Amino acid sequence: MAHGISTGSGAHMLLTVPTRYHAYTADGSKYSLAAAADFLADAGFDGADLSLDQLEPDGDDVLRSVLYGFGNRAAARGLSLPLCHLPFYMPNPNDRIAMSRFSREIASGIRAAAMLKIPDAVIHPIVRHESRRNRNAWISENLAFLSPLRELAGRFGVRLCIENMTGKPYASHPSEAVFGSRAEDILELANCLDADLCWDFGHANLTGLCQSVELEKLRGRVRVLHIHDNDGVTDSHLIPFQGGSAAVDWEDAAEGLRLCEFPAIPGRCLDMELKTSDLPADRSLRMSHASKTIHAARKLANLM
Repeated sequence: MAHGISTGSGAHMLLTVPTRYHAYTADGSKYSLAAAADFLADAGFDGADLSLDQLEPDGDDVLRSVLYGFGNRAAARGLSLPLCHLPFYMPNPNDRIAMSRFSREIASGIRAAAMLKIPDAVIHPIVRHESRRNRNAWISENLAFLSPLRELAGRFGVRLCIENMTGKPYASHPSEAVFGSRAEDILELANCLDADLCWDFGHANLTGLCQSVELEKLRGRVRVLHIHDNDGVTDSHLIPFQGGSAAVDWEDAAEGLRLCEFPAIPGRCLDMELKTSDLPADRSLRMSHASKTIHAARKLANLM
């Protein structure tokens, strides 16, 4: 079992990974949450990021049973549960019926987080192309969507963390830039809601923005990281340092984390937002992937 990761500056962080990391195989087979807990513990992770988008809507009693079973298994295996990801598929924001249903699913996720005493819950904002919305309209739209969820989370002792979203590179596609992908976007929204922030390195890489410059704007506000790599084109959730020539600049990313004071805040996690759904069920292959993930996390931590 792992016992956290030390950064180059001497800070100590837990190493977590989403439960969706061990949820599906390439042939479509599915693992239970309890099986995911066992795999993550055996692989050497410190904790789990509960992927609430993976839960099946089988009724409240069944859902509670599944969650309690997972919580008990995680505790028995020594896994902490410091964070979760709320449902994020995001229907058409103009479809009121679909958005109402989506909001109810997120509310169920918040109650699930509270049931398991998970303190931080990541949520996606609505994104809009800047050519179709002005900034005030985007903020107002998101406040209408997120405010009731923020109030519910507050009643249950769960902290919402708004995640930066992706968009096409700003330099080459300025007309297709989207609200929600820059640091100042999510910071303004978080300030309006008294919420915190999740920084997703893969999303930021797809925008072409400089991560250290963006992160410096968020000093003291980032509670959650989503750590993964890509080729600058596809949100592929690769192991860090494997994105190729247009990968995340991890030295710059580490500088950004220092600038936003993330390593200095106690209780933070390195959350490796990866997936193994393209792998077969072979346990040795999956353990090999986990070993590479942990190695990459330690390499990143040493840069901080």
